[in-house]
Formats: sequence, C-alpha cells, structure tokens
Amino acid sequence: MFKSILLSAVLLSVPAAAFAELQISEKVRPTAKSLVNPDIQRLETPPTPNNMSLPDFGRGIIGWGTGPDGAEARLNNVTKADVEKYKTQGVTLEMVQTWQKFYENETRRNAGNPTAPFRAQLMKKIAGLW
Repeated sequence: MFKSILLSAVLLSVPAAAFAELQISEKVRPTAKSLVNPDIQRLETPPTPNNMSLPDFGRGIIGWGTGPDGAEARLNNVTKADVEKYKTQGVTLEMVQTWQKFYENETRRNAGNPTAPFRAQLMKKIAGLW
C-alpha cells in the first residue's frame, strides 16, 4: 500500500510536459536533403603508417586538426620541415597522394563535407613539398 502511494506521489510530481516532450521528440525527425552524389562512389580509406587510426594519423602526424578550420590552418602553415618529419614517422609520398585523391573524391562526392576540400589541398601541398 505504501509503495503504491509513494509511486503515485512520484508520478504526480513529474510534470506532464516531460512526458509530452519525450513523446514529441520521438515522433519529430528533421529531414535534411543529402548532399551526397550517389553517382560517385566513396573510395576506400587510404593507408596510414603501421595501420594507425585515422585520428592518430590526421591529427597526430599530419596535424590537420578537426573540421575545416583545422585543415585550413594546417594548409596555411605546413612547411618542408614538417614534411621531413612526416618521413621519419612512416608517411610515404604514395600515402600522401592516395589521401589527396581520397579527399578530392570526397569533395566531388559529398558537397556537404566542408573539410574535404581543405584536406585535399593540404595533401597536394605536402606532395609538392616532398
């Protein structure tokens, strides 16, 4: 008896709006038009030194940060000295060129990816500094 009274008191103290909000959030799904071109296939993820994770490679070695701002900042400040360091960390010119092609393809394939163009340019610049 005490348990049912306690349970009723708890349920009555929770605002009805909380239940309504939950119900609405489950039903309302924003629809966004995809910017992916279905006619362009996504390329396989390129290799990294010693099969390291993409974050370890991209942020740790190349230093492209996150998002378009990070990639653009790295594009604007990468140097020949950075490229020499990449070489000591197992990065090859072939890897750089493969990543460049990957991000050029992503730029064409997915107009909704604002980071891909900067990463493509960055990898092209690194290849040029090789």
